Amino acid sequence: MNIDTFFTDHWKEIEPERIARYEEMFVWHDAQRLLVEGAEIAEGHEVVDLGTGPGFFASGLAQIVGSSGRVHGVDINATFIESARARFAGQDNMTFHHVEDHKLPFAKGEVDRVICKNVLEYVPDLAATLAEVHRVTAPGGRAHVIDSDWGFLVVEPWSTETITEFFQAASPAFREPYIGRRVAGALKNAGFARVQVKLSPFVDQSGRGLNVLRNMASYIETFDTMPKARVEALLAEVEQSLAEDKFLFVLPQFLVTAFKE
Repeated sequence: MNIDTFFTDHWKEIEPERIARYEEMFVWHDAQRLLVEGAEIAEGHEVVDLGTGPGFFASGLAQIVGSSGRVHGVDINATFIESARARFAGQDNMTFHHVEDHKLPFAKGEVDRVICKNVLEYVPDLAATLAEVHRVTAPGGRAHVIDSDWGFLVVEPWSTETITEFFQAASPAFREPYIGRRVAGALKNAGFARVQVKLSPFVDQSGRGLNVLRNMASYIETFDTMPKARVEALLAEVEQSLAEDKFLFVLPQFLVTAFKE
């Protein structure tokens, strides 16, 4: 893969090991309803889940909109879309769309809500993507972004310097690693009238965050941006802390709601 476009390309082509980790990481939990509270999704709403992945988050949104609403899952990865269509074939209020050009397959003002969960840090053109989000959102509708800001990452037992070293080695995988702090301004630039920002802590002691670090390790291996022995030693240190019940992974999520007049 090309290092200059890897931030998007690695979502188009995903190796089986990473697919398996996402199948584990992305399962819907009812607690995730708190992440979309600001969107105020209601029964009957037409909702886009932009970057739907395996479709689990879309399935949770489908529970909220009910049988009178519809959720459209959109993704650039064909395997994700195929598996989501098969997994949720029995749910009549869900539709999945494979896109290749980052254009949304909806008419102007067609949908009530657009949800972007951990997507905008990877898109090649943030302004163009948010312009599409604004285009398809109906007047009175909302765009709701849930995303990370990697400047707030905590990994115990790593030092701040080690976290920076590891993240810099994995940085080809991210277009906008600090999107959390920047997305409010970007949404205003896209034409949304009002933007509200909240924070939701993601605190993990069970090892879910280790999947994130393993994904990063695979990115590092792709471009050999850190010696393999160093990567293995760092992951071993984290695994040992998990075994000793000392592991801590913290990555706050920015919850940003934008209103279209």
